[in-house]
Amino acid sequence: MTARNQTETNEPEGLLQQVRELQSEVRGVVKAQLQLAGMEARRAGESFVRMVAFAVIASCLLLSAWGALVAAAVAAVVNSGILSLTTALIVVAACHLAIAFCLIRRIKHNSRNLLFSKTSSNL
Repeated sequence: MTARNQTETNEPEGLLQQVRELQSEVRGVVKAQLQLAGMEARRAGESFVRMVAFAVIASCLLLSAWGALVAAAVAAVVNSGILSLTTALIVVAACHLAIAFCLIRRIKHNSRNLLFSKTSSNL
C-alpha cells in the first residue's frame, strides 16, 4: 500500500470520528437545553400557581373589606333614622344587582372580540 492510499483510508475514519464527536456534542447540547426548558417550565408553573393562590386570597380580603364597608354604611343610615334596616339592605342589594347587570353586559359585549371574526372570514 502506498502512502497516498494510507492517507485516503485514514481520512474517512478521521471524518467518521469527527462526525461521531459532533453527534455526541449535539446530543449533549440538546439534552442540556431540554433540561433547562423543563426546569424553567416547572418554575413558571409554580409561579403561576402561587400567583393564582395570592389572587384568590386578595379577592377574599377585598370582598370582606367591601362587605364591612357596606355594613358600616347600612348601620350609619339605619342609626341616623333615614331608612329602616330592611329598606337599607334592599337598596344595597338593588345597587349591587344593577352594577352586576352592567358588568355582565360589558362581559358579553367584550366576548365578541374572542371569536377572531375577521380571521375566520378571511379563511
